[in-house]
Amino acid sequence: MPFDVVRTTLDSGVIVLALSGSMTMGNQLLELERVVKELITGNQKGIVVDMSKVSYLDSSAIGALVACHSNMKNSGGQLRLAGVTPRVSTVFKMTGVDKVLSLDPTREDSVSALSAGA
Repeated sequence: MPFDVVRTTLDSGVIVLALSGSMTMGNQLLELERVVKELITGNQKGIVVDMSKVSYLDSSAIGALVACHSNMKNSGGQLRLAGVTPRVSTVFKMTGVDKVLSLDPTREDSVSALSAGA
């Protein structure tokens, strides 16, 4: 399944990037990083990355997510991952990335955490 990113702006001002498909090395990951950098430049402070439809990711995808997270944090914002599938969660735990990234069970939990300033 090809990788895709769909952007939605919520009434609260939070941006949701809904990802789907396989996250593997290539232009799609560069596009994700470009979108996040663009949002940071626009002074966006809250981004939710909905991963509920991501079927697979490789190490380059982990690197891209960590880079996006770090860029948001360095700009004074926050990026949270929502709906991580069990398969992807296992990869995050094996690599220790689950200790670095902000993970929430659902998109709504991520939005609530951002709204609460967590």
